[in-house]
Amino acid sequence: MGEFQYERPYTFANGLRLRNGFCLAPLDLRTSLFDGAVSQNDCTFYQQHTGQVGLSIVGSLYVAPAGSTVTGSMSIADDQQIAGLKQLAAAIHQQGSRAVVQLVHAGRMTNHFATNGAPVVGPSAIRGTHGQVDQPQALTTAQIDTIVADFGAATQRAIAAGFDGVEIHGANSFLLQQFMSPLSNQRQDDYGGSLVNRMYFPMRVAQRVLTVATRAQRPFVVGYRISPEEIEAGGLSLADNLVLIRALSHLPLSYLSLSLRDYAQPAVTLATQRPVAELVKRFAPQLPLMIAGGIRTHADVARVADLGADLAAVGQQMIVDPAWPKKFRQPETLKGKADWTATTLGIPESIYRYL
Repeated sequence: MGEFQYERPYTFANGLRLRNGFCLAPLDLRTSLFDGAVSQNDCTFYQQHTGQVGLSIVGSLYVAPAGSTVTGSMSIADDQQIAGLKQLAAAIHQQGSRAVVQLVHAGRMTNHFATNGAPVVGPSAIRGTHGQVDQPQALTTAQIDTIVADFGAATQRAIAAGFDGVEIHGANSFLLQQFMSPLSNQRQDDYGGSLVNRMYFPMRVAQRVLTVATRAQRPFVVGYRISPEEIEAGGLSLADNLVLIRALSHLPLSYLSLSLRDYAQPAVTLATQRPVAELVKRFAPQLPLMIAGGIRTHADVARVADLGADLAAVGQQMIVDPAWPKKFRQPETLKGKADWTATTLGIPESIYRYL
């Protein structure tokens, strides 16, 4: 059956080999030090939770101080962080897993506490409608150039720290998605207005990261994480994101990761009840697909395989039981766990909602 594919080794096009196709989904643990440095708690968590997966994605490392998503986030914004990141990469490698860091810029979805006083910025001076966020300053074209360079510099630091790749965070309403969304991007220059213009910034970031990644003297993967659509009226549509995904598929990306609440959720902004993952796979079949979102049971894994996922990313289940990849075929070991909630697990709702 298709679900057994995740138990077998997986090899990316550039030759990086995983022992299996299960991935630890990127998590926002908020356990780093005040300056974003890797803490002992970070290393301990990944030592304890990466022993059975093929790939571990360390979540939400900000590429610039203004890009910090929340207090306690991990930083990859300066060279002083490389030493701690080396320890983290080594901790993951010691468990037999490959290690990838997720690169993020929060854009307008943050506040001056999380950024330690750095100004909150966004495509336009439009405040976010949810969360504890500040009024952002609209980015100048020079500042946009700097952020593109920040993603490139962060990639170089990931290489220096010994990681096996990076994942560009273009999901969850953060900066790359903000440039794509008509709700947060109302610019009148080359970065706003038409779909082609709104795609310009995320495509520049992807191209810069890929260029820097070629400097690694070993197989080094580059993934891109995306939230397929926004449900707010006038927000980012799946149709627009499918165009971006098609454009991304022409770049030498290693994989596309779908950030979903439910791996089988249907499209909302298109007149179809087809699962989003199925539409994405059909639109960019040559781009390896990673799917996350509520994968807990044997039946879930089988369904994810049927949807065409090359890799299965698991968050909640791996937090609760790091040995889960060995157990997922045993229904009795999973009985009742689909009913777990953020409260019963003791996980902040802001993290649980993306697992």
